[in-house]
Amino acid sequence: MNLLKQFWFSLYSPKTISRFRLQKIGKTIFFLFLLAILYTLPGFFSFEKEVKLQVNNASDLLKENIQTISLNKGNLTINDNTPFERKIGHYKYALYPNSTVVPSSVNKEQFAIIALKNRIIIKTDKGEQDYPYPSLKKEINKTSVSKFISNIENALPFLLVALFFLFYLGSCFFIFILATIIAFITGLFKTGKKLSFKQRFAMVSYSLTLPTVLYFVLGIFQIELPYQTFFFILITSLMYTLTIRQLPVKK
Repeated sequence: MNLLKQFWFSLYSPKTISRFRLQKIGKTIFFLFLLAILYTLPGFFSFEKEVKLQVNNASDLLKENIQTISLNKGNLTINDNTPFERKIGHYKYALYPNSTVVPSSVNKEQFAIIALKNRIIIKTDKGEQDYPYPSLKKEINKTSVSKFISNIENALPFLLVALFFLFYLGSCFFIFILATIIAFITGLFKTGKKLSFKQRFAMVSYSLTLPTVLYFVLGIFQIELPYQTFFFILITSLMYTLTIRQLPVKK
């Protein structure tokens, strides 16, 4: 059976999954690599969109609203230190080069990038990140910042390709570790079915298909499910349990 048919049947047929336990381990591993691509795409697409948005917003902000900018010895100076706020999309950009504390006007914002005198703060739905400015000997001005952003825009396609592979490696690690752990744990329980680790690993691997597809669909439509990893593991375990029940009973 080719991989496309295996993928289709493993979505809904525990009985067919039970037969895959007899195939060579190489084919199972290759199937997991393919599942890892599917698992990677939603998170990467969201990340790619966010990176492009922030690079474009930074470029527009620099061109339209910032006349002068200087970073010297870890301290920022913008537009003669006049406070500035602007909303672009769902992000609020605030420049307060005279302050070291986040102003109350943007403190409650869920999505914001705040440039203070000595640090920059990035707020998203995943929390708040604080980045102090580097203490460079050479002063950074608007020309050097513009050139830096332009270089990022030009290199962005190559950077995103490299980052995709990093995302993919993380997905491969998660998928393979999860399949290995579940296959190992299931060997500790007596089911009346004598299975080798290789056979359990194969059945667990194909049981991952349904939760991976559900994860992909939820990610593409940007639907956030609480305890997503828990449900991912739960669905895999349920599919594996149903698969075990389809194994022939030795008389």
